Amino acid sequence: MTTPEVWRGNVRRMYAWRALTHMHFFAGVLVPFFTDWGGLTLPQMFLLQAWFFLWIFLLEVPTGAVADKFGRKASVVCASACLLTATAIYATGKGLPRYLFAEFIWAASGALASGADEAMVYDSLKAAGDEGSSKKALSLLSSFDIGSIAFAAPVGSLIAARWGLQVTLYAMLVPFFLGLILSLTLREPPTGEEGAKPGYLEVLTRGVRYFASHKPLRALAFDSVTIWMLSFMTIWLFQPRLKELGLGVAAYGFVTAAMTLSQIAVMGNAERAERLFGGTRRYLVWSAVIPGLAFLALPFATNPWAACGLFVVIPAFGMSRSVLISNYMNKHIGSAQRATVLSTVGMGRQLMGIVVLPVVGLLTKISLPWTFAALGAAILACAWASSVEEEHLTV
Repeated sequence: MTTPEVWRGNVRRMYAWRALTHMHFFAGVLVPFFTDWGGLTLPQMFLLQAWFFLWIFLLEVPTGAVADKFGRKASVVCASACLLTATAIYATGKGLPRYLFAEFIWAASGALASGADEAMVYDSLKAAGDEGSSKKALSLLSSFDIGSIAFAAPVGSLIAARWGLQVTLYAMLVPFFLGLILSLTLREPPTGEEGAKPGYLEVLTRGVRYFASHKPLRALAFDSVTIWMLSFMTIWLFQPRLKELGLGVAAYGFVTAAMTLSQIAVMGNAERAERLFGGTRRYLVWSAVIPGLAFLALPFATNPWAACGLFVVIPAFGMSRSVLISNYMNKHIGSAQRATVLSTVGMGRQLMGIVVLPVVGLLTKISLPWTFAALGAAILACAWASSVEEEHLTV
């Protein structure tokens, strides 16, 4: 009989795995890497990212079904192998065709991990009898990867300034390899249906039907996906804006670190924030309104440090809230279809990225300030359209 401590060890390994696989040394120099070293224009860079989201969209639910059919561990191991391969492709050459292939492999990694990593943690906690700590555990899981980026981004920007942009990719191969080794040590948690073993197609269709027929899940997914994706655009827009305002490459990683650490601070105090804003529903509203208003203020922030402050605020609220929503979504889902349903939610995020990224790329050709204004207005519109109700959050 497997003891609860074994399953708690599983959760700790997942924390370490997320940290290692998010050691993105190039995070602070993404735009210079693609444009200055890779030779892409800003619109081409956004189209490349839309291609990435297209493949995650196409692979999201099938890979979620893989996790539900063959196990969370198998999905996590394959995710690590794909991540290592994609990084090696990026590190050893450049050119749009090569980038398209690398992004496909990277998308496969993201799709394999999406849903499976959270399902691994949640079901391990359930097996240990610690299901009540899921909100804290899922927040901590995201904190580890965000904290890893916060460490890697400034280091990477200094590496790029000293040895060149390409070296940041070579540096990432080390932690990604260690993540692959660690994934092999995971234990597969029980799902409650070990005897049933439904077929792959049945797992796939059952998870999708479950999501489609579940109104609270659909409402929570819309709220999470829309605000997260629109806020995510800061990752690609802050570097060209700071370049316009006179800040160099060496500073970008430190801004990235501040953006990620602010998310950790908000996620680590989610319950306090909920009380401060008068409840979970009110917090979800304000955590959307704040980044919307920050985007609208960016065109007027001509001081680089004022702009940096706004760029930090947007992901602090707009991206961290998805972890809180994920906790409530998990409580609406049975273990046997958890990875597939979460991957279905992930598909909505990728579909929105496919649409939003090329549009943002075209807007950047007109004006960065107009791009910020459009994103702010879109966030406020999505917050107004949200159909999340208090009873969806009290399961």
